[in-house]
Amino acid sequence: MNNLVSRHQGQAVEIRDHTGRIHRGVIEGTDPPRGMFIRDRFRRRRFIPFFLIASIFLLNRRRRIF
Repeated sequence: MNNLVSRHQGQAVEIRDHTGRIHRGVIEGTDPPRGMFIRDRFRRRRFIPFFLIASIFLLNRRRRIF
């Protein structure tokens, strides 16, 4: 999963977590065993653990990563 996410680093994404909440931002980096960092439109850095992620969509192509 880390390779899929790191391949799209710097691109705008929409992340849906297991509770249905949607997080939008730009992939800033990954922490391989734990999760990923995204930067939202207000320039806040947010950490999202991999176990919470249900799906990730690229916003520029509306393509699902996983």
